[in-house]
Amino acid sequence: MHRSLLISLPLLANPAFGQSMYKCPDPSGVVKFQQMPCTLQGGGEAVTVKAIPTGAGSGLSDDAKAYMEERDQYRAEQAKANAEEAQRQEALSIERGKVRAAQEQAAAQRATARATGATERR
Repeated sequence: MHRSLLISLPLLANPAFGQSMYKCPDPSGVVKFQQMPCTLQGGGEAVTVKAIPTGAGSGLSDDAKAYMEERDQYRAEQAKANAEEAQRQEALSIERGKVRAAQEQAAAQRATARATGATERR
């Protein structure tokens, strides 16, 4: 696994220099970008592709970092709230089971009492 990572890492870091992109208008008005000319005669507008910057200063802006941190914090809070709600629902389910068992036990005791009372009357 490490060997394949070492082989693929340079390929991913390699910028896309020298690639031509073409901006091709569609008859429906939609603009499409593709690597081949729009027509066989080479129509369309050639667009230069800017390489993704690497190194210092190429990361996210401070605003983007703040947004990502805020989003991660929100998601963590939501996950915590969801886990707490799941625990609460599980506790409620257990309590409902206890109530149902108590009701069944009371019904069985009433039936036993009726049966005992019926035998004593005879």
